[in-house]
Amino acid sequence: MLDLTELPLVDVHCHPFTRKEALTADEFVNVTAFGGGSETYLAEGGITVDDAARAWLQRGKRDTVYFRHMVHRLAEFLNCPPDIEAITQARTQAIAAEGYEAYNRRVFTSGGISTLIVDFGNPLPPIPVEQFRAEVGIEVVPIFRIEVLIAELLREDIGWAEFKRLYDERISAALTSEGYRGLKSIIAYRTGLEISPLSRTPDQGLQALTAIRRGTGGSAMKKLRDHLFCRALELCMEHDVPMQVHTGMGDWEVQLTACRPALLMDLLRFPTFRACRVLLVHTGYPYHAEAGYMANVLPNLWCDISEGVPFAGGAARRIISEVLEMAPVSRVCYGSDAYGTAEPFYASAKLGKRAVAQALEALVDDGMLSLAEARDVAAMILSGNARELYKLD
Repeated sequence: MLDLTELPLVDVHCHPFTRKEALTADEFVNVTAFGGGSETYLAEGGITVDDAARAWLQRGKRDTVYFRHMVHRLAEFLNCPPDIEAITQARTQAIAAEGYEAYNRRVFTSGGISTLIVDFGNPLPPIPVEQFRAEVGIEVVPIFRIEVLIAELLREDIGWAEFKRLYDERISAALTSEGYRGLKSIIAYRTGLEISPLSRTPDQGLQALTAIRRGTGGSAMKKLRDHLFCRALELCMEHDVPMQVHTGMGDWEVQLTACRPALLMDLLRFPTFRACRVLLVHTGYPYHAEAGYMANVLPNLWCDISEGVPFAGGAARRIISEVLEMAPVSRVCYGSDAYGTAEPFYASAKLGKRAVAQALEALVDDGMLSLAEARDVAAMILSGNARELYKLD
């Protein structure tokens, strides 16, 4: 049996959360089983679900194997029955006795989590980095989401020259003086991942923004976003930081057929962008096998197993195994996409370590790896690869 209990864990993709000291059972379900992506989409000018549809979505999330697994792990952690009412009551009592910050730190350290690499673009309005860092009590590495900036600039009455200048300046400031260690894009949610490498041509941004301002271009928003995405890749190379790209599954408004990782192949193998270190968030689940293949043939591409872990529940082992069919073990990272409160991070860590252990044990049983090699690979996936990618040491 491969015991990974003592190995540290770097969560390469997750979200901050606001202070929540006392939650009812319904409130706990709401913040841990239903993500905040729709609220972010609304804040960026999109649409969201009505209350009735939201209630049905919440019911569906509560009935997933993932959520029931989290209930069992939290019952063990809090030493109470595996029931939401009992868990929330025990949680409230623990926070009252220990203090909110101390309780959060115990949750994270009990899961073996040493570091969070955090997308501060969701929820909105953004949570201050230092506030979140103080409230969780472990290492927090902030990531800057470009779509929040794009939405802000589109609301300003400015032309292309000013738009382009502010876009570059604000991203550069985030990466040089504000402590952000990389960029993140959710263009898959907005206009999809089929992005031509020629989108960076000098006139595309100007023409697209002009058409948007005039209300005359049906495809102008995609052209603008594609152009700005390519510029973000260049800025990552200039500042020597990675780019996270959402691929595959997400909240209800994601364009699932337009977010396959393979749609990025032409762009990422184009000479201009080939040197950019890119992390495929969620490994494109349910298209994760093709993400593993891409990591095999593209020298600067990494896979993050979040969402498959933990939201696919019992399929986590299979997902990791299928990614490892082709992906180099040096370019697969653990992630959770956790949000809401500290508890989903803990449940995901438990599931993630178990799934990694099971996937690697199967390779040992098949004679593919020695037990020592499997343990080394586990350490790479759980923390080492992310620390190298983000140069945390």
